[in-house]
Amino acid sequence: MFKRLFAAAAVVAALATPVLAAEFTAEQLEGLAARIESFDAAMKASDMSQVMDVVPPKVLDKIAANFNVTTEQLIEATQQQMDQVMKDVEIVSFGMDLEAAEFLETADGTPYALIPTETVMDMGEAGGKLKASSSTLGLFDEETWYLVRVEDAQQVAILKEVYPAFADVEFPTGSMEPVTE
Repeated sequence: MFKRLFAAAAVVAALATPVLAAEFTAEQLEGLAARIESFDAAMKASDMSQVMDVVPPKVLDKIAANFNVTTEQLIEATQQQMDQVMKDVEIVSFGMDLEAAEFLETADGTPYALIPTETVMDMGEAGGKLKASSSTLGLFDEETWYLVRVEDAQQVAILKEVYPAFADVEFPTGSMEPVTE
């Protein structure tokens, strides 16, 4: 009876605490800060090749394979689409709050960070200003930090496919609201 009670308690504890805090070295955290800073600069400059550089290669390769193109062709097409969109949209502000980030790990011990992210966009006369609030996944893979949007269901599905450790991770949903001044 004691064994069954202990086993049941162990199962409940495992289910109740699927995510634990992850530990990163000061050097790893500095690397994440530098990655965020370079991404921020690329976003402000609408430089999609640099923006795409923060996406894990496994994710880019999977997206390219899904569209039957090379990764280079995917990046080029994304740059063209972004150039078209940015004709009508202005990024007013963009920022990731590293100080408010949560440092976690998956059930198998894969460390990651969830970084609160806010983007304010001016959609022009057609849409006014909008504020998007979300979280960005900081993924440490092979000594490199990558950043992934986790409010996009398709992107999360691809992430979970190429990084099975994230299969059971529930990511926070984002929100979008009009900015009234």
